[in-house]
Amino acid sequence: MRILALLCAFLLVSAPAAHAGGWAVTYVDPVPSIQPSVTHTVGYWVLQHGTHPYAGDLGKTGLRFRNGADVRDFTGVALREPAHYAVAFALPAGTYEVFGVQGMFQEHPLGTLTVPGTLLLKPVDPQLAQGQVDPSPWQEIAPPVAKPVVAPAAAVVPSEPPGKPLPVWLVGLVVLGAGCAFLLLRKRLRPFDRR
Repeated sequence: MRILALLCAFLLVSAPAAHAGGWAVTYVDPVPSIQPSVTHTVGYWVLQHGTHPYAGDLGKTGLRFRNGADVRDFTGVALREPAHYAVAFALPAGTYEVFGVQGMFQEHPLGTLTVPGTLLLKPVDPQLAQGQVDPSPWQEIAPPVAKPVVAPAAAVVPSEPPGKPLPVWLVGLVVLGAGCAFLLLRKRLRPFDRR
């Protein structure tokens, strides 16, 4: 039992900060229509807790494009603004899941890119963007979080489709169950009615 406790303590102490409550969110600048095998440059922001620049060496950032087993990573370069990067990439025609590579933090799912076509952004989970965005590190050029305007070239995909109606068989099963319960209760109550 002591060995298990020591092992758990070691794992907790040696866990990196990214797994101990640290996370980041990647926001993408407006994305133009993407054409196959053409070089495109896209800006993006990596904000810790979805609201502020990371205060330290974040490490390598970029964008990851996944089409089945085909995974393509493109490394970004830091821009003048804090937490702002740019990445150049070229992709063949296809549909890709897009992820923000966030250095020491776990990758962040951004949405789906169809080439040729546009990036359909997945809305950011409100649990990931905690606190107010502090505008002080930025001047005229700021993350899209500070100005919640969706770029015309990007479309936002709803987080969940509207609820589907219950299947007819399920409604029938509920009605049948209610009918059976009524008949059973009626049979049990009949002996009392005869008195």
